[in-house]
Amino acid sequence: MILPSEVESRAVVPVLRAAIVALLVREHGFQQKRAAQALGITQPSVSNYLRMARGRMRELADHPVVKEVAMEVVEAILRGEDHLSIMARFNRGLQRIRRERVLCIAHKSLEPVLDVDSCHICD
Repeated sequence: MILPSEVESRAVVPVLRAAIVALLVREHGFQQKRAAQALGITQPSVSNYLRMARGRMRELADHPVVKEVAMEVVEAILRGEDHLSIMARFNRGLQRIRRERVLCIAHKSLEPVLDVDSCHICD
């Protein structure tokens, strides 16, 4: 049994961070160090996120809600919002990912026997 919070920390947060880092570095010209500072992570973590093989989480990474949440966080960073505001925006994005059942994609990938159609834990 894998809890939704475990799925979130093991799959959703890394995929979302990778999407944010990719937008900051590739589309907005941030250096890795600057992207790291904006997200409160290390530069080696940024490097890892940029190299991250999307593999089994590709469907999650390509989901429109994940892309929208990533863009909202990037826009907050570009506006110069403080770390608490960015963290709050990131957290609201995670709540949306749960509420709109996007988390179920990752959960099913990590726990194939789970019947996500009958699960309503995050609703």
